[in-house]
Amino acid sequence: MELAAARRPFLYFPLENHFEQRRHVRHRLERYGAGRCMEFADSPPEVIAAAIVDEIDRPVAYRTVEGDGAARAAALIAPLV
Repeated sequence: MELAAARRPFLYFPLENHFEQRRHVRHRLERYGAGRCMEFADSPPEVIAAAIVDEIDRPVAYRTVEGDGAARAAALIAPLV
């Protein structure tokens, strides 16, 4: 999410058998329109290099990443304490 918040193009390779990376992280990045998901097993060096060339200077239009999570959490917890 740091790269999405910084509005930088990036590639990501979720671990093959990692449920959170394959489902939750990928879903969240797709919601933000951020990053390019690739499969490591299907990506020899020349494919990764070509993807980097495609992405490195690509203008991004990611959704803005909220930066007020701690304040929102504190506001929800405060009435309970």
